[in-house]
Amino acid sequence: MKYQEMVSNYELQADSARKLFLTYDQEKMIRRFHLEADAAWIYTEYLHTPCRISRSDGHIEAAADGAYRVCSRFHTVMTIYDLLCHAKGETAPVLFGDWCTAAHFAVGSSPQASVFTKTYETIFAGRAEELKSACERLGGVLLERVAGTDVMCEFAVMPYFPVRLQFWDKDEEFAPRIVVLWDKNAMAFLHFETTYYLQQDLLERLCAQLQDHLG
Repeated sequence: MKYQEMVSNYELQADSARKLFLTYDQEKMIRRFHLEADAAWIYTEYLHTPCRISRSDGHIEAAADGAYRVCSRFHTVMTIYDLLCHAKGETAPVLFGDWCTAAHFAVGSSPQASVFTKTYETIFAGRAEELKSACERLGGVLLERVAGTDVMCEFAVMPYFPVRLQFWDKDEEFAPRIVVLWDKNAMAFLHFETTYYLQQDLLERLCAQLQDHLG
């Protein structure tokens, strides 16, 4: 697939998600997740960034440099729309507090999440302390390390939905490894394919934080 075709497909998919968002009951959405809203916007926070969604046309804006600007990041907008729209019922789904990998939800021949982490494992290798700082700048809360991890961090993707990142740094015997953990009731909050969008977005943002700090 040519690059321009891929970009166009992303734009079409994001536009379809925007239009689908407009078919949902926004008042129910606001009540379900206790969101701030006014006549023009629904407000939330996504990975430590204030965001707002237009109630009239569904476009998403993210805060940057003291102002809201239109967000065109494919993985960001697809994740936000899904986390707003996928849940059913009057109240928010309940988090189980038990964690698993995306493979727990996989069906058929879905690609393993590890296929998409290799580039970031190489970037983070040998930089565990810098990664910890990058996690905190992205709003992450560092947790007690388990199972030999070098970094263990929880992120509020949106105020009502967390994910966890585990990172094992390279040593003489093993290559670096990244695992993203999901609450076992995550599929009540988002579709399975959105786990790929969210994982990619989280790792891209951590990479940007790391590189900005290193200069």
